Amino acid sequence: MKRNERCVWGRVLLALILTVLWIAPAAADEKTLLAAIDEQAGNCKVVSEKIFGYKELGQQEFKSSQLLIEELRKLGFNVTGDLKVPDDLIKGGVAKTAFRAEMNGTGPGPTIAIMVEYDALANGHSCGHNLISTSGLLAAAGLARLMKETPGRLLVIGTPDEERGSLGGGKTALLEGGHFQGADVVLITHPEGFWSTDQRFLAMKRATFTFKGKAAHAASDPHKGVNALRAAILTFNAVDMLREHLRQDVRIHGIIKKGGEAVNVVPALAEAEFAARALDTATMEGAYSKMVNCAKAAEIATGATLEFKEPRASLKAPVAVPALTELMLAKMKAQRIPDEDIKDKLTFGSSDLGNVAHAYPTFNLSFKIAPYGTAGHSDAMREAAGSEEGWKATVTAGKIVALAAYEMLQNPAKVKEIQESFKEAKAQEGK
Repeated sequence: MKRNERCVWGRVLLALILTVLWIAPAAADEKTLLAAIDEQAGNCKVVSEKIFGYKELGQQEFKSSQLLIEELRKLGFNVTGDLKVPDDLIKGGVAKTAFRAEMNGTGPGPTIAIMVEYDALANGHSCGHNLISTSGLLAAAGLARLMKETPGRLLVIGTPDEERGSLGGGKTALLEGGHFQGADVVLITHPEGFWSTDQRFLAMKRATFTFKGKAAHAASDPHKGVNALRAAILTFNAVDMLREHLRQDVRIHGIIKKGGEAVNVVPALAEAEFAARALDTATMEGAYSKMVNCAKAAEIATGATLEFKEPRASLKAPVAVPALTELMLAKMKAQRIPDEDIKDKLTFGSSDLGNVAHAYPTFNLSFKIAPYGTAGHSDAMREAAGSEEGWKATVTAGKIVALAAYEMLQNPAKVKEIQESFKEAKAQEGK
């Protein structure tokens, strides 16, 4: 063998040795992480059952948030509650059921945030937020075991009131309060009837149009009146004509909240509430502006006076990050999630999760707790959120989140790739 060939083979051998030396400790650490999650599973299941039983509505999750805070402190996190937020989003300027937990690693490195939700609906935890909170708690428990030897920082952010997110009191308020500041990547889970890496949600903004006219007797003096109800109805008609020229994913829906008091009186006041949605924020905003113009046109056509103020808060659409999706899918495969259980979404809702995922690279892991096709917010989904099968899936979801977070903490270059992927995807929004 010639000298040059020996040098080449020597470099190849050295690279293989270094790769083995890197992979072996990493694999050992992953085993430690997964073992820690298994050790905490029993305790976290009790936490999930308690939150399921509390079934606290948004901004009222005092017992649920306090329970999670106590558990995170036991794991060694430094936890801050009563987070300051804009007082026009939450009265008093304090999110009393939100929290931010922090654990520093061995030195500088990426900051990975895990969001947890814990609010219920009127029919209990029919959206499974008891499982969102405890899948995040499980991931935090596993990562806490390794953070003393791991660079970077781990955040767990308690985000209340997701179910009323369009009002601005949940993640929107926490974002504006700066409580996600410093996060490089954000992770969260959500129970469904399937596993999915599909990140699509609908951006959404509400509008309330109040028309003021002039009352008159509808039989003897209708010509003396200005019919506010006609203005509201004309707004609906104009929106319906607009639909042909909107992209297929755009949704505009509305109701008439006030339309008159007596059939023989020309209505002097009418109020209609609308919402515009689309799969990306830019498209939603464009449709929203056209919807507002429909109301302005009705004002001109009828002579009624339009009163309208754009709402303080709205819901943005997530920016899907291909590099982050690839990482999460690899971790799902490593946990042997069957291919037939991994599906794209066929229907879409809106969530304040989108506001975070529009500001930071974010991944929402959908995990299967119920048969495919089970409706969200249904009694059947609530029962699944309290089931043994639902809990088993929650443990797996917690492991996937923890493994992905650990890889990113260990690999700043991967985090950089994800952030660049996020910027590129966001620049293409609406195009």
